[in-house]
Amino acid sequence: MVMTRRRRWEDYDKIIAPDGTEIDMNSLIDEQYRAMAALNHLAPSLGGFISRLRFVYTFRIPTQATDGFNVFANPQFTHNLDFTGKVFVMAHELMHCLLNHLERSRTEGYNKPELANIAADYEVNGTLVDLGLFKEGTVHKLHGLYDGKYRDKAFETIYDLIKGAPPKDPQS
Repeated sequence: MVMTRRRRWEDYDKIIAPDGTEIDMNSLIDEQYRAMAALNHLAPSLGGFISRLRFVYTFRIPTQATDGFNVFANPQFTHNLDFTGKVFVMAHELMHCLLNHLERSRTEGYNKPELANIAADYEVNGTLVDLGLFKEGTVHKLHGLYDGKYRDKAFETIYDLIKGAPPKDPQS
């Protein structure tokens, strides 16, 4: 029996996004490696962990997401980010892993996945701002969730605070 490896988006030199945009995957992957290097330079104690995550490019998600081992990256979303955006989103997904959000959100009482993700995003983005890696304006420019009232609050506390009505995107 001959086993053939399934082709991935990153195996192609160029791909066509669903809206017809041509994406140079070699350039995109190179930019991702540069973003990894920048993150490692900005925060050596965090940046080293990013190389342990495997990037999987897929159009099945609108932005990027992680399962704790992989970062699932929409090639078009990632391609459209400027360099700071690429570094920020990479740091954002890494922080979800380091803060163990997947496991924490599976515990009893956090049965609304969308709300749990919002609470986790507030914790992640607040942590990145508090560490001095990114400014509030950068988070807002990228339509990330950030609110100073959640500073120094854990995912679980933020979840309980917003449980009644999820907050709106601050850019809308």
